[in-house]
Amino acid sequence: MGKIKILSEEVSNRIAAGEVIERPFSVVKELVENSLDAGSTSIIVHIINGGRDLIQVTDNGSGMSEEDAQLAFERHATSKIRSVDDIIHINSLGFRGEALPSIASVSFFSLLTRQEHDEIATEIIYNSGKLQMIQKSSGNKGTTITVKNLFSSIPARRKFLKTEQVEFKHILNYFHYQTVLYPQVSFKLFHNQKDKLNYPAVNEPYQRLLDIFGSGLDSMKLLKFDRKQAGLRFYGYLETFDCTENLIDDVHYLFINGRYIYDKIIFSAIKTSIEPFMRKFRQFQSGKLPFYIFFIEIDPEMIDVNVHPAKMEIRFRDSSTVFSFVRTVLSELLTDYENQKFESARLKVSQTSSFPVLDNIEKKIIKSDAFQSLTSYPKTIDRKLPENRQESIIIPKETELSTRDFPTTEKKESPVLPPFERKSIPEQLIQKNERFEYELYKPLFETLNDMTSIWQVRNLYLFMQVEDGIFIIDQHAAHERIIYEKMIKRMNDEKSIKQKLLFPLVIDIPNYISSEIMQMIDENIHLFEKIGFNIKTFSGNSVVIDEIPAELSDWDGGTIMIEMIKQLQDEYVKTEDFRDAIAKSMACKAAIKSGKRLNRREMIVLLQDLFKCENPYFCPHGRPLIIKMDFNELEKRFKRI
Repeated sequence: MGKIKILSEEVSNRIAAGEVIERPFSVVKELVENSLDAGSTSIIVHIINGGRDLIQVTDNGSGMSEEDAQLAFERHATSKIRSVDDIIHINSLGFRGEALPSIASVSFFSLLTRQEHDEIATEIIYNSGKLQMIQKSSGNKGTTITVKNLFSSIPARRKFLKTEQVEFKHILNYFHYQTVLYPQVSFKLFHNQKDKLNYPAVNEPYQRLLDIFGSGLDSMKLLKFDRKQAGLRFYGYLETFDCTENLIDDVHYLFINGRYIYDKIIFSAIKTSIEPFMRKFRQFQSGKLPFYIFFIEIDPEMIDVNVHPAKMEIRFRDSSTVFSFVRTVLSELLTDYENQKFESARLKVSQTSSFPVLDNIEKKIIKSDAFQSLTSYPKTIDRKLPENRQESIIIPKETELSTRDFPTTEKKESPVLPPFERKSIPEQLIQKNERFEYELYKPLFETLNDMTSIWQVRNLYLFMQVEDGIFIIDQHAAHERIIYEKMIKRMNDEKSIKQKLLFPLVIDIPNYISSEIMQMIDENIHLFEKIGFNIKTFSGNSVVIDEIPAELSDWDGGTIMIEMIKQLQDEYVKTEDFRDAIAKSMACKAAIKSGKRLNRREMIVLLQDLFKCENPYFCPHGRPLIIKMDFNELEKRFKRI
């Protein structure tokens, strides 16, 4: 009997589901893209438990007849292509014809659809790939697909799904990208029966961006551009370097032919064209690229979208042409911007008799060698500005909000919290090698005192010599560990030390992430209070802070709080215990930074505080913060032994 068998339809559908359906987000992606291909102008998505228990997508698109609805559950059945030539010229989002049968094979699946000219809708129900019912029903024009208990028939797959927050975050991100791409479509997203996103259809794409990112977008002075060449169009928005707006989320979006894509070739072109200007204007130390939303329209014959089952990647047939085009467009755009700023600075300095009002970039330009050599100053203005003159043209930071009365909110009773477990620390390793660790670091413990010889290297590492070697300590990681354990103790009812802000800080949360952040703060407000924050939330998208922990010495006008919220979004999806997330975020932002010069007393106090910690060997994220180099190792390196 032969070894090779033809797989049953059930098995082949489940294999296809493994390629196409990785998690709840994959289901939402396939169904929403089908709705867009059907010409929908309204799409409503309901999610329960991060998509595990329910995913429902309702649209007002063209709908299907009963015959088409039944055929849609056959593998490779599609209305998007007819021949091989159609694949080369594909313009639709979906075309493989595997989505519906794949999803139906791993869930309880219901489809209700009606075309505009039909009087009666068709309802089809599948359960784990088996047809349960086909019947006539009532329904509006369009299609409603309901997916329940995803992967319930494959417990192993369901077990590998992440937490509810993580799975919904993937869905939220994808939904957000589609709202940017299709401003003419109305989108609504609900999670656990709560309204998360609601964007009405608009005619102007920039209005949709304002709805998503808020009014702060206007203050960013975005550079808008639109360039074309044979078979290519590149357009979008790029943040200017003189922008002072600090967004809570990093926005780096690239859309190619109506799809959100991360492509290494295009990203490299973007980075290589922007970075020289960032270095020139001393913006590079921020460690990130500016806000950008880029769209590329390319002849379908120049790309291959059929390289990934879920269509998450594309391949360019002539990648060098695309790379060169993107880099040239951005370089020319930023060069024009720089020239405009140069001319603006020259006019302000040369034509005014009073102190000129310059923006951040203009101030950097007038200090540059190129400006000094090319600009003709009036005789009334010294070539080299005196000290008091230089200070007078620097614009002070925006005045913080004046003190005012804010509505009081009722204090929520702090819930009883279970014992905290530091799951992120390699505790097993520490327990296993506890005796070894103590013996290894014993010389450091015993010799540390006010007379200890200690020095700093590159304003980053602390070096300390003992009898048999040298200890090297990462100052930032060490301070992180100290603050992390302090925050954990405070959340276990140790008294916090606060400092009052002279002017309360008001943070406006962008619409597209406001519901998640406001919910995160509301649910954990008692923990923020325990570590030293006094936070008030409002019905809108505003958060007000008037007290902060004493450890936040470098408050920087509230920028550090925005950075904390950014990091909390990442930490919160990695752990189910918010105490760990907030302690890590607080420690990271409050710790002394790499590059900070410490005097001898500060170094000694830092190490003394470190050795009071329960675990002085690892930072909160599990990385080592102390290493030891024995003199024997040094002698081996120099081949003395």
